Amino acid sequence: MNPAAPARRHVLGLAALAALVPAAARAQSRTIRLVVPYAPGGTNDVTARLLQHRLGEGLGQTCVIENRSGASGAIGAQEVSRSTPDGQTLLYSNEVHPILRLVQRGVPFDAIEDFTPVCRTVSIPYVLVGGMKAGQPTDPRALIAAVKSKPNDFTFACSSLGSVGHLGAAALGQRLGVEVTTVIYRGTGPATNDVISGAVPLMFAPVGAVLPMIQGNQLRAYAVTAPARLSSMPDTPTMGEAGQPDMLFEGWCGIWGPKGLPEARVDATRTATQAALRDAEVVQRLAAIGCAPIIESTADFAKLMVAEQARNAAIIRAAGIQPE
Repeated sequence: MNPAAPARRHVLGLAALAALVPAAARAQSRTIRLVVPYAPGGTNDVTARLLQHRLGEGLGQTCVIENRSGASGAIGAQEVSRSTPDGQTLLYSNEVHPILRLVQRGVPFDAIEDFTPVCRTVSIPYVLVGGMKAGQPTDPRALIAAVKSKPNDFTFACSSLGSVGHLGAAALGQRLGVEVTTVIYRGTGPATNDVISGAVPLMFAPVGAVLPMIQGNQLRAYAVTAPARLSSMPDTPTMGEAGQPDMLFEGWCGIWGPKGLPEARVDATRTATQAALRDAEVVQRLAAIGCAPIIESTADFAKLMVAEQARNAAIIRAAGIQPE
């Protein structure tokens, strides 16, 4: 008898057993790539990192964040749109994604046609902030009056084309009857740094990303774009209190897969994400950065994308914003 035969039969038996394991089951051992199309440090990145481990646990996989910034989110989104629709590569982006083609030239995808919506994750209140430069108004009404009388003195930093900050600046200019100048950055972090340094005077920024700088007296908070004052910064008035009641803007983040993502995988990812959003520690940490969980259906998410695309397109047209 050949002494190697038992060992050979054992190896062949293992190979046959592996062949019986369904491909879908083997796929579960792979890593989920959660692509954040912005630089680290912004609210998009921070909230993704708050959810990544629990999302991975819910799906029985390891979830890793990949920051692929550039072109106002288009580079990372394009990578996801080209990926295999198996749920292993997902996009974690924000409210800019549905309107990116309206503000940027050459975007190689359609946010509605080329992606599968999964769910929104968090709502993000915004605040008008400025640097601590001497001579700049400290009262929100006085600041708005100064912007109206000398718009060239008050450039606005924006985290990306089509962001809430970009649309907020454009909308404020429309309401004041002036043309405001915006500077587009590759994420909230770089934009915030330039406001802190005084290179750019103002910014509509996500509260979560700038709250530590406000508390550390690196930034001055003028007014929030929410309908009521925020518990995280109760001394900061609303834009309504500052004489601009129509300046209501809210950001949000969400998850998409590439076109053709199977419904079962959509449901599993949404279920795992929303379980993470219900976790008491996650809720507490989100509240600390001014964000709140969003629990809604995939169908409601898809409807909201269409509605916001139409609303923001009207703002863009009225402001005369041309794709760059």
